[in-house]
Parts: sequence; structure tokens; C-alpha cells
Amino acid sequence: MNRLPMYRVLITVMALLYSSVLLHADLGTITGLVTDRATGDPLGGVTIRIEGTRQGAISNSNGRFHIKGLPSGNVTIAASLVGYEPTRTQVFLNRDETRDVVFTMLASPIRTNEVVVSANKRVQAVQDVPISVAVMNQADLSRRNITRLDEALGYVSGVTVAKDQVNIRGSSGFAFGVGSRTMVLMDGFPLLSGDNGDIKFDVLPVADIERVEVIKGAGSALYGTGALGGVVSLITKEATDTGELNARIYAGVYPLPKYQQWRYSDVPSIQSGADLRYARAFGQFSVNASGGIRQDQSYRDFDAGVRGFGYTKLGWQPNERTSLKLFALGAVDDKENYLYWESLARATFPPTDQKPDERLRSTKLAAALEFSQILSGTTSLVVRPGVFVTRFENTQTGTPVDSNQSTASTYNAEAQLTSMLSSTTVITAGLNARLNSVRSDVYGNQLQSVVSGYAQAEFTFVDDLIVTAGVRADREETGGRTSQLEFSPKFGMTWHASEQTTLRASVGRGFRAATIAERYARIRYGPFQVSPNENILAESSVSAEIGAHHTGVLLLPVELDIAVFDNELYDLIEPTFDFAQPGSPIVFRNVTRARVLGAEATARMMIADGLGMETGITAMLPRDLVQDNTLPFRNNIIWYSRAFWRPFDAVELQCDYRFLNRVERVDDRLKLFIADADARVPTHIVDARLVWSMNAMTKLPLKLTLGGRNVLNYAYTETVANLGPSQSVFLQLSWGQ
Repeated sequence: MNRLPMYRVLITVMALLYSSVLLHADLGTITGLVTDRATGDPLGGVTIRIEGTRQGAISNSNGRFHIKGLPSGNVTIAASLVGYEPTRTQVFLNRDETRDVVFTMLASPIRTNEVVVSANKRVQAVQDVPISVAVMNQADLSRRNITRLDEALGYVSGVTVAKDQVNIRGSSGFAFGVGSRTMVLMDGFPLLSGDNGDIKFDVLPVADIERVEVIKGAGSALYGTGALGGVVSLITKEATDTGELNARIYAGVYPLPKYQQWRYSDVPSIQSGADLRYARAFGQFSVNASGGIRQDQSYRDFDAGVRGFGYTKLGWQPNERTSLKLFALGAVDDKENYLYWESLARATFPPTDQKPDERLRSTKLAAALEFSQILSGTTSLVVRPGVFVTRFENTQTGTPVDSNQSTASTYNAEAQLTSMLSSTTVITAGLNARLNSVRSDVYGNQLQSVVSGYAQAEFTFVDDLIVTAGVRADREETGGRTSQLEFSPKFGMTWHASEQTTLRASVGRGFRAATIAERYARIRYGPFQVSPNENILAESSVSAEIGAHHTGVLLLPVELDIAVFDNELYDLIEPTFDFAQPGSPIVFRNVTRARVLGAEATARMMIADGLGMETGITAMLPRDLVQDNTLPFRNNIIWYSRAFWRPFDAVELQCDYRFLNRVERVDDRLKLFIADADARVPTHIVDARLVWSMNAMTKLPLKLTLGGRNVLNYAYTETVANLGPSQSVFLQLSWGQ
């Protein structure tokens, strides 16, 4: 189909928005002070954002901030800082007026009224979003000794992660590590590989992440292909004028396996790592830089690896309206190539025919530029070009193995315009182009292009009713084949029934274009032969949700969120065995029409001074409507709980518990190739930590953490024929966190 009419319409809309704002540029200014409510001390490093726009600032060491070029009328200002309750205020700003605002922030381990930017591609309170969004901040990552972001996602209600495959509310199962149904972005830039369409968690800079936002439900109306099940958005830290130095070093041990037949060594395995980060703003310029190394001998034989990584972000803000940011990141991973166990009796050993000198080496590099221009107090333009390059290869004794390597380059460019047409109407529109270029012995030399346009409107009516409607069109073409055109509409409503209670409802369509790997793979994966299927089509979903959020006192101070949801899945791409071909190879096909019905409830509460907890449970019915059976590799119950106790100001005890019910169904045909492939049990994982803040004793920003993962040493399978991580104990010393 001809895509020109779609682009003409979108370009016309963006041009009209651009020209309209030039006619009425507003120049209001807000200055302010942020202090601790209990002590009155100024707070530096507080993120100040103007809701509905891209404007904001970070308070300096004296707690002061300054924001120019704001619209006249009602302006909502939000302030957030790790360890404090987020706060908002609204002021009326006249044209060319300067207003002074004072924020007093209350220290709190329970976070409410959070600000998010990913749900609608702009700053807004989480209570204004018509879809479920979970947020994790840097403190959540640091206290758990998180070294990869996939470890953090396991603590989000309704989310499971297995071998880099993120499953949000049952949207994904087990797909041999290709075709993520969750989009991952860092500062708005997509980070899915161009060949496998998978997530490269090892390249994401944990120390530089300010927060992680998880959107539960189809997000293709704004983010396009890959957001069929949801979106994971990473927002990185901004530099402050006082400078920030963070360092961390840790070491841990895996005790010997609990069963004698699982012991492959007489010596416990070791894991260790270190990372360093520095950030500072110098007038108009800012710099963030970090790097580190990890080594892990693993809890299994032939699974050890080492990884190095680095990240930098440079910023330049020549004036209050213009900013330019450049980020670059990279990671190199070299590890032994463990695929699956020999048998359940020898669950920590690879198959006997595994080559002992075979390793998997991978490299990831990314660079992106963000140009942001505030056209007026009501309108902003953002342009983001970038590239993401991934490479993997199998090696033996350091030499690459023929027919098992791939280099993929993803070129992405996006232009987005956001405009507050009035105090009740916000428009977001954009154009996006993506090109995946693959050179591979596994997939051949392939090109895949996706060009897109999107627009969304948000209307605020009386009685705090917010209505959101939008649509995105994506045209995908691979290898000169017939292009596919996908339309992804969305509609949502949010109603603030009272100051404490918000109701929401939403429906939206998601889709995922088949990856180059799914179309063209010709590879042997362990005992499996994978064959290509060039005729595969895009898969899609329709996601609907009704939910409520309440903050108040119900015997105890509590924050509650409940939701019921329905995910209708069409033409799901699944790996299937083709018994009509010699060797019964795996072929990716559109085979499944499915439905996932479910309900989710989360709660945060303070039980007593210094004692709090949070819990979340998700119950689902994942059904394959073609076979009238349970969808394979899905859980029915996901339950996560966390408790913390601060007996003294400098000491905190933390405990996490995760439960997954036994997967009801797997593909029984896997038993033809792998011993005990259907072995599985319910999952019960307990993690615990003792955190000691040493500031008072040492007068230095030191923190010592003694922690344990899977402290009960519970044995379970994470994926098919793969034992989950066993018990481990670690000691971590951090500076500045």
C-alpha cells in the first residue's frame, strides 16, 4: 500500500501545531526551593518536572531550581527524589510573570503519587494514566544488588523473566530467546536487537538508571512493533552541579549444591563485580560516565562468564529552550555456552556431548542523539536518531565457529511534537523510521524496514475526567517481500472519583512484526534444527483493562491498586516441530489464537514506624483457543511480597518472596530431544538483605549490604531443562548510594 497519504496527514498536523505555537509564545518563569519537611534542610538533586511538557530542572545543593519559558495559566509542578514522597503543586502563571514556589518533602519508604513519562510519552502523574504502570527507582535496584535489569523485573507484580524473555501478564512463553513481545527503551530509544528482536539486558547501565517504568498491556499505539505485551522504559539520571560519585564492589558465593549428584566441583563457585559512576554539570554542559566488570562462575558446570560494560551521556543546554544529549554504551560478554541439563538427576551438568571449549561471545554497541527544542511554553519538539549494533558468535578455543555468527545494526530515527493546545487538551504526534540490517551465516544478509506515524490526543473534562485517544500506523517490509500495514488504536479514560481514589479503563491494540531470525533462521540449537519460514505474518493483540487506585488510611496507611484485564492474542508466532521435514526441524509459524483473562492487586502499607510491606498478586487464565487448552509455558499465579524493618536509623532488614505456580503445560515433544524436559515444580524464592548505612559512624557516604538470594536453596526450573539460580550469599560495599 502507498504510505504517502498517511505521512502527508501527519506532517500537516505537526506543521499546524508548530505554526500555531509560534503565534503565542509565553515566557513565564518559576523559581523555587526544595526542603526536607522534618529538618528544614535544603534538598539537592530533586527532579522538578512541569506536567504535560518536557520542561524541568534539578535542584542544586542549596535546594534551588529555575525554569523559564512556561505557559501562562495553570501550571502543575511535580517534585521527586529517591527516599521521599513525591509531591505536586499547581500555580497560576501570568504572561511574563515570575513565581516562586517552595516544596517541603517528606521522607518515606512507601512511594505514592509517582510521576511517569512513558505511558503517554510525556510527564504526568501515574494516577492520570489509564493503564497499569509499575515503577522501580534506583534505591530498589541498589539495595537488591541488581547487576542486570532482568533481575529487577522479577520483583514487579505480574512480570516474569526467563532467559531474557520478559513475560508481562502472560503475553509471552518460551521462544528460544527470539521475538520479544515487550519493547525496551532507554530515554526513549528502542533497544531490541535487529536480528533476534530480543532484549540485551547486559548492555543496560544499572548504575545510571534513575527509574524503571513498566507499562502492562499493549503499547503499540505509541511504540509500534514489539510492544504487543507491554513496555519497559528506562530513564537515566541527570547530572547535578555538585557532582556525584558512585562506586560499588561486591563478592558472593554459591554454596555446594544440595544434592550430591549435582555437585560438579568440590569448591564453591564465586561471583564478583565492581562498577564506578561519575556525573556533573558544568554550566551549560553535563557529563555522565560509568563502567564496570562482572564475573560469575555460576551454580552450574560449564556456565561461567565474564562481562565488561561502559556508558556515557553528554549534555549541552545553550539556553532554557534548547538541549542536546548524546549517549553511547557498550558491553562485551564472554561465557561458556550452557544450553540445558544432561538430566534431572544431573541438573547442573550439560549434556555429555557438549564441547568443553565452546564459548559464546557477544558484543553490543549503541549511540543516540536527542535534540529537544521548546518551541513555546506549550509545545516542544524532540528528535532522536540512533544506532544499535549487536554481534554474537560461537567460538572454540578462541576461534569463531563457522555458520554460527550474526551482526545486526538497527538504525532508528524519531521526531515527536507535544503541544498543550489549551489547559484541557494535549496533542502528541510523531514520525518514526527503523531499519534493521543483518549480515549473518545463520540468517543470511537481510534488510527489514518499519516506517510509522502516530498521533494521540488527551482531553481533560469537568470532574477530573481525562480521556485519551490515539492511533499509530506502521508499514513493515522485509527482504523485498510484500509490505504489511498495521494500525494500532488506543482509547482510555481516567476519573478522579475523589482525592484518594482514581478509576481507569483502557483498550488498545498491539502488534509485533516477525523478526529476521523467525523468518530466516537456519541453525542448529543444541539437539534442535531450526528451519526458515519466509511467509510468517505479524502477530497482534487487543488488550483491555479496568482498574482502580486508592491511597488513604484503611486501619493502616495504605496504597491499593486493582485491575482486571483481557488480552486477546491473534496469530501468535510460536516455535513448532515440522514432522513433515527430515529431522523434524523447528519452524516459527502463526499457529495460535489465544486469550489471557486475569486480575491483579497490589498494596503498599506502613504497619508501624519503620515497618512496612508491599505485595502484589496476579491471577490469570491463559487459554489456547485453537487447541482448547492452557497456553504452554505460562503461570496462572504470580505473587510477590516485600517487607522491610528499620529498627535503627542506620540499619534496615529487607525480605522478598516470589511465588509462581507450577506451569500447567509445556510442549511434550521436547522430551524427544531433552531428558526430563517436562520436569517442573511451583517456585518459592526468598531473598533477604541486611543494609547498614555507615554515614554516622564514618562521616562518609558508605553503605554495607549483606544479602542472600534463594536463601532456602529451593530447587526449581527457570526454563525448559534449566535449573534456576541456587542459593547464594553476597557482601556489597557502596559509596554514594
